[in-house]
Amino acid sequence: MKNLFILTIIISHIFSYEIYKEIKIENVNDQLVSNLQLLNIDIDHVHMNDDNSIKFAISETDLQKIQTYNIPYTIIHENLEEFYASRLTNDFESRDFELGSMGGYYTLDEIVQNLDELYQDYPNLVAEKISIGQSLEGRDIWALKMSDNPNIDEDEAEVLYTGLHHAREPMSYMNLFYYMNWLVENYETDQMAKDILDNRELWFIPAINPDGLIYNQQIAPNGGGMQRKNGRETCNGGVDGVDLNRNYSFMWGLDNQGSSPDGCDETYRGNGPFSEPETAAIEAFIEAHDFPVAFNYHSYSNLLLHPFGYTEPNPMDEEDIQTFTEIGEELVSVNGYLLGTGVDILYAVNGEACDWMYGEHGIFAYTPEVGSSQDGFWPATNRIIPLCEENLYANQYLALVAGSNYSSDISLQNETFVQGQSYPLNISVKNTGLSDSSGDVQIDVLSSENLLFELSEINIGDLDAGENIDLGNITYFEVSQSAPEGTVEEIIVNVYDGYNVIASNSISILIGEPEVIVNEEFELPSSWVAGSADDDATAGIWERAIPNPTYDDNGEIIQPDFDHTENGQFCFITGNSVSQNDSEFGFDDVDGGKTTLVSPQFDLSDYSTAAISYWRWYSNSAAGGANPGNDVWRVDGSNDGGNSWINLELTSQDSNEWTKHQFILNDETISLTNQMKFRFIAEDVFNEGDNGSGGSIIEAALDDFQILVFNDNLAGDVNYDGDLNVQDVVIMINMILGNIETDMIADINNDGGINIQDVVLLINSILR
Repeated sequence: MKNLFILTIIISHIFSYEIYKEIKIENVNDQLVSNLQLLNIDIDHVHMNDDNSIKFAISETDLQKIQTYNIPYTIIHENLEEFYASRLTNDFESRDFELGSMGGYYTLDEIVQNLDELYQDYPNLVAEKISIGQSLEGRDIWALKMSDNPNIDEDEAEVLYTGLHHAREPMSYMNLFYYMNWLVENYETDQMAKDILDNRELWFIPAINPDGLIYNQQIAPNGGGMQRKNGRETCNGGVDGVDLNRNYSFMWGLDNQGSSPDGCDETYRGNGPFSEPETAAIEAFIEAHDFPVAFNYHSYSNLLLHPFGYTEPNPMDEEDIQTFTEIGEELVSVNGYLLGTGVDILYAVNGEACDWMYGEHGIFAYTPEVGSSQDGFWPATNRIIPLCEENLYANQYLALVAGSNYSSDISLQNETFVQGQSYPLNISVKNTGLSDSSGDVQIDVLSSENLLFELSEINIGDLDAGENIDLGNITYFEVSQSAPEGTVEEIIVNVYDGYNVIASNSISILIGEPEVIVNEEFELPSSWVAGSADDDATAGIWERAIPNPTYDDNGEIIQPDFDHTENGQFCFITGNSVSQNDSEFGFDDVDGGKTTLVSPQFDLSDYSTAAISYWRWYSNSAAGGANPGNDVWRVDGSNDGGNSWINLELTSQDSNEWTKHQFILNDETISLTNQMKFRFIAEDVFNEGDNGSGGSIIEAALDDFQILVFNDNLAGDVNYDGDLNVQDVVIMINMILGNIETDMIADINNDGGINIQDVVLLINSILR
């Protein structure tokens, strides 16, 4: 007891313990935000809600300032630490990622232990941890390197990932450990993991602020501690510490709104740039390396911020703004975080890490803000892994884009692909990375033997960083005479350079000349049904309408402003806006669950192979919202009139444009009957901790639905027994000799006659 009493005195001397609340302020405008900044009220991790309100964490000390100036507010949580702790448990188990003992989050000792275990378990991919400096209280700030030769400084692009500038943001390092484990565990089996570790040098600094983390462990051992700053004594009666993310030299102390000169404020910048040993350690580490890109992880708000965050309009070179935007758009393509600068989305900051990394060292540095406002600083234990998963692709892509990296567009001019005919393949390639190509760029075109390519290996020479080359119809392919009618063939295009990091793209085609037996353009009322008995969406219900557009805050279109049918007007759409006044995103989008569009029943029992095709519009991430990227578009088929369903398409990837999709229907996917139905579902998925509807922005549309069928008569099957065999050869020879009447089903090469070439093709088909 005596020791505990002494420890309590020591802790209270280092930090002044504060109760934090979560409050909501209504009717927010620019003047109110400016007033809050002038009061040095920290409204970090906040952007405007749809109802023109903001919610944020606030200390009792800062709350007194709001009360003094009679700013109206509503308390959502009286004690955020207790609220966060109530959602955390140490009983949650996962088979693919080990959680920590602090409500699922790692303690500082567990951070160190996990770094050591990574090195011990994978010494060929992970170097032993190194200390890049010590904190104010003498704790090591650890860094770890990962690569295929981790103990050798190779001529490879370096990538930096950091966490825990702010001690109350543990998702910033949990996400990094998930990524580190994914890399080493998948190195032997996943091409992307191998590409990254073979061709990049990755550096991880998971805990820049160990002192703040230790304090949070002491005041809230089960998680939920709200200390943000480091351990320096700066305040008598308020919150001690320096905000490490305001202590960098670039634009340090520019004004008192982007950071605070008051040691009691949450954004206290310190008494000078790099006054804190933690930021000084980062400065020395950065200067000793050559990082083209970096992630400085924080939480929360589902954002991806990039420089410059200290002023607007952005004073950055226009070319670099475009680079930040292009890379950033791909980084958020899976998780749907809102991309922009801090001053555009939140408010101005100065002395911030990413601004310094770019402003002083030219590093394309980003700040991911992990998790929604419902997740907060300490997301519920069962949200840790989903949040790690939604940032996995961004972590992967950041590593790839640090060096040379490629994307390709491939397209075809034709829609039908008939045996014996030739077709052009259009290819364009872009070096999306920040480095010039390593030697010549190579293109390999892969397909089955049913597609015969004129040119399958293409060398296009050097490509500078950011350079795009359109090769046009660089190669042609012929569809083999023996390619079965109604099959799907895949064309794969691989692009790589001397580093052998392969960027792959593919396109699928249907072989043969299908007959369109259903062509629904939705221009006239039909028997399609909007709604299902188990639908639970409260808004955004499917309807047949002329679409009116909606846009997000950046002016990006979310809901279409036109249907897809040429010279058409109508399509099915979720919650169509009805006037220009409804054009703001979030109006009548899908909320609270799923909405279903069900087709009529079709008879396909006469066919062994068919296909459905449709054009769809689906947005669930670019618009932001509380849980972007977590919601789904689903397409199912049924062959028993809707009693049971088989999934054909399931995705959370949005596309704010009309895109075509098609699926083969046969015994391998879904056997064809006289009771075929199809349903199209847009769903707003509810996650624990959501307020009300789930919070995401979901818009969907469907147009130009078709069912295509294929002639089941097998070319060369002259006795119509459904098989190709020697009997067919005998009959075909007799046709050629004139002994029996000819049947054009024997014209396998489609040249208008029956001859010895058809016999050869038939024999080859039998021998396959």
